[in-house]
Amino acid sequence: MNDRFGLHFLMISFLIAGTFISAQSQTPSRTRPQTRKIATHELAPYLGFYAPDRYETSLSYGIRYFYNIDRRFGVGAVLGFARAKQDFVRRVSNITLQTGSDRVVYHGARATQSFPSGKVEPYLIFHVGLTRLYGQNSFTFGLGLGTKVMTKRNFSLRYEFNNYIFTSGRDNNAWTNKNLEMALVLGYYL
Repeated sequence: MNDRFGLHFLMISFLIAGTFISAQSQTPSRTRPQTRKIATHELAPYLGFYAPDRYETSLSYGIRYFYNIDRRFGVGAVLGFARAKQDFVRRVSNITLQTGSDRVVYHGARATQSFPSGKVEPYLIFHVGLTRLYGQNSFTFGLGLGTKVMTKRNFSLRYEFNNYIFTSGRDNNAWTNKNLEMALVLGYYL
């Protein structure tokens, strides 16, 4: 995927979400309770920054899926894209650069524990999955923090801070990556 495709994907995602928001506000209100169901599905495109260990920070984008089992616990999945450029390292040092594509693809399953307190809910994230960096797939686990703000009955706005940890290289040349991600997530309840 190239950057142009990623930006088009993100723009289309936000356009679709905006269409749902405007359609929701134009429908006549019915006497429905304003509380949401306990078990819910949420689809959420996101945009953020991805800071790969030893490389330059880049724009990240993708989609997240959340399934809230109850008010406190949930599970889900993530598919994200970013880049791990080495331009700065190349200019300032004589370090041997990593070979392969600088595109980062990360995906996996996640579990969340929320701390419900009304319309604003902080939560913890545990992530298990794969990260593809410079042609190598690596088992990845991650820990994170997030906050969900309920904006309307079917929408939420989230921001998350995640630390994805995995090992790159082999034998004596192996090192541990700690890649940080900060994301702004717009969720729609299905």
